Amino acid sequence: MKIGIIGAGLTGLTAARMLAKAGHQVTVCEAAAESGGLAGTFPYAGTRLETFYHHYFISDRETVGLIKELGLSDRMHWQETPMGVFKNNKLLKFATPLDLLKFTPLSFFNRIRFGVVALYLSKVKNWQKYEHVRAKDWIQRAFGKQAWDVMWGPLLHGKFHDYAPEIGMPWFYSRIHTRAGSREKGMAKERLGYLKGSFQVLHDALVKEIKALGGMVRGKEPVKAIRLTRGMITGWTTGKKNESFDVVLSTIAPPAMLSLLPKSLDDEYWRKLRQVQYLGNVCAILTVKRSLSPIYWMNVPDVNSPFIAVIEHTNFVSPQNYQGKHTIYLSAYLPTDHFLYTAKEKDLLKAYYAYLKKIIPTFSEKDVAQVDIFHARYAQPVIRAGYSQNLVPTTSPVPGLFVANMAQIYPEDRGMSYSIRLGGQVAETIKAYRAPEQKL
Repeated sequence: MKIGIIGAGLTGLTAARMLAKAGHQVTVCEAAAESGGLAGTFPYAGTRLETFYHHYFISDRETVGLIKELGLSDRMHWQETPMGVFKNNKLLKFATPLDLLKFTPLSFFNRIRFGVVALYLSKVKNWQKYEHVRAKDWIQRAFGKQAWDVMWGPLLHGKFHDYAPEIGMPWFYSRIHTRAGSREKGMAKERLGYLKGSFQVLHDALVKEIKALGGMVRGKEPVKAIRLTRGMITGWTTGKKNESFDVVLSTIAPPAMLSLLPKSLDDEYWRKLRQVQYLGNVCAILTVKRSLSPIYWMNVPDVNSPFIAVIEHTNFVSPQNYQGKHTIYLSAYLPTDHFLYTAKEKDLLKAYYAYLKKIIPTFSEKDVAQVDIFHARYAQPVIRAGYSQNLVPTTSPVPGLFVANMAQIYPEDRGMSYSIRLGGQVAETIKAYRAPEQKL
């Protein structure tokens, strides 16, 4: 079969590799200059760096397995990661059970309760029982209202903004489960992974193998329309040409994909896709002259904070990899009409710097040697309670059109391993596809 794939993120590239290995003729079109999608990179300090922070967990079997398959194991880097929380104008360590016992924003009883409930959730296997439960309701019952007010409520607001009270419990469960899987026995230490040279090394290896198998991966070539004839896929139109395909796989966000299709498509499948809502992300990467704290990942549970976390990347990957520079991510999930998402750079940085000074009183704008700002319009699907009712399969009602994107990895949150897994699953579905005979 001749197969066209829209999007060169990990889902698209994984599917392309598997389909090319199966002998299909594969073409991948990507709007951006580089492959990688939300895990994409940019030139930085003699190497490359992710536009939005990334790492992998011990439990990310698909990512680790793919890295090994591509012969990149020597580039795998594992390290214990210092975690912290900025609360009540204090920077507090928050990585081990002992740190939790010392976490004074919670009463002593609620610290114990916090640990017991988190441990319980890490052991639960049947997440489906939470399907119609809101995370807010479950957290307030199990962790207690203080834990919601102090930690979980502000963090959910940072992730989902005004949608926070509506978020489903399966999403929250998945987050706890993933973090538990990255810890050693006893929940004492967490180890995270990174690829030396950035995750562009992984993307480039996938592209190289796809091309070696006879496939094509083309950047700076967005698909403008998906073409149908008699209700079946016939190909697509890019800014450069029309191309014919037996199958088209879309891996881009549903709102972007739907804009490529005829508006006449209006059954339950397409209505469900139209209901998927997203938050955007605006991420400022600061290159600073010195380390600002000993913490890699600092959560900021404060609804008044302009960002959800401060990630000092070079407390995880040595500054020696970046010509001695220290690198910090300030990340915010926002509606795309929010003033911070649309703000000019100087206005965004004014808000970010003002709050960063609350966390690190010694911080000064003079510490900043370089700023890089990136926006993602479709960064986080809004996962409400009962989300599975709107979950669509990868096989669409249009013969030859398949759909695989971040909104379909439920109950897991966005992540590289889930993208790789989804790419493999949709590739297997496509390999089994047989086009219906057309009536004369």
